[in-house]
Amino acid sequence: MRGWVASILAQGRPVLLLLTIQLLSGIVISPQMSFFPIYVEEQLGFAVLFVSTVVAIGQLSGMIAALIGGALCDALGRKWTLVLGLVGLVFGSLAYLVQAPWLVVLLRAASGFGLGFHTLGGQSYLIDAAGSEHLGLLSALFHWGYTIGGAVGSSGAGIVLDYQGFGAFGLALLTISLATTLGALALLPGLSQNPTQVSSWGKSLLGYDKILRRPAIVLLGLLRFLPTCYYGMASVLNPLLINRAAGSKTAVALYATSSLIMATLAQVLVGQAADRWGSQRPTLVSFGVMVLSAVGQASFAAHLWSFYVFGVLGICAAWSLATLVPCWVADATQVEERGRVLGMLHLLWNMAMMAGSMVGGALVGIALGLPFVVAALLNLGAIALAICFFRLIASPERCIV
Repeated sequence: MRGWVASILAQGRPVLLLLTIQLLSGIVISPQMSFFPIYVEEQLGFAVLFVSTVVAIGQLSGMIAALIGGALCDALGRKWTLVLGLVGLVFGSLAYLVQAPWLVVLLRAASGFGLGFHTLGGQSYLIDAAGSEHLGLLSALFHWGYTIGGAVGSSGAGIVLDYQGFGAFGLALLTISLATTLGALALLPGLSQNPTQVSSWGKSLLGYDKILRRPAIVLLGLLRFLPTCYYGMASVLNPLLINRAAGSKTAVALYATSSLIMATLAQVLVGQAADRWGSQRPTLVSFGVMVLSAVGQASFAAHLWSFYVFGVLGICAAWSLATLVPCWVADATQVEERGRVLGMLHLLWNMAMMAGSMVGGALVGIALGLPFVVAALLNLGAIALAICFFRLIASPERCIV
């Protein structure tokens, strides 16, 4: 524990404030994602396929934000991209305070757009502000904002929804998201950039072509895309199927809270392992656990307990891989291009979330376990791609144009 504290304090005020912002963001983001499908199904009265479509619209707007946000990170700066992303949390909270379906869809799209900026600004700020020696651990603590914050937010959300309803739930999220946005704007320091590394927004936006020609970046994109397909399915299907089986919002909150608590522990183990042995071993182990969890959910999809065992295990693997992304990016990129590489990765994350939610929504009507069979096969292939990626970045001259 002392080592953790020393590592955090050594980074100074920027990292401390960033971790605080991430914690508050996680309190808002996780309940927004977990309960939005239920809100659309129960309050607006739409079927699962429509729910998946609305979620996919949010991911589509995030895809657009990924390209723009990556260029803004390299041209405008990390802080301002993050602040713009926090505004998206405000829009996402407002979605629970309206009943008009078209307005809910619009706010969901704005929220997805902002989440893209939030992810890119936060991750690029972390990589630039943190020292490389402790990047794995600091990346785990960074993602703790989502997991611990999500556990706190989801557990409180279940109680609020069961006793007060979606109106009080939306007001609580709106209050926290507004406070977080204003706090980041006023307190988070900007990071100085070398003038030779700063390019115009237009030049940065057009610079994706050169980056995408590199095999290491292509493999990096696939490593981000394939596990996210599973996460996209699980984010939509698991809360809905638990709610159907148990008939209780508290049961959904218990799943969300337990998965995030376990993911929190997994992130620290993965981050410390990456700092000690490099990111290859924890990456391969995490993909193996994801395949195992997907197979388990496919085999026991009709049983409620399987979501609390294999579903939680899969979320742990997904968050462990997310923790390793900054390590992958730091090893495979140069400073002046990281915003765009992260933008490309977030574009693929949104595409995978959209594909996973849509495919999952379509296949679950055929057989409950079928979406997870597909996820298991995809991530089995990802293990081979991960081996190729690490062999490629081991030869730096092959990764730099």
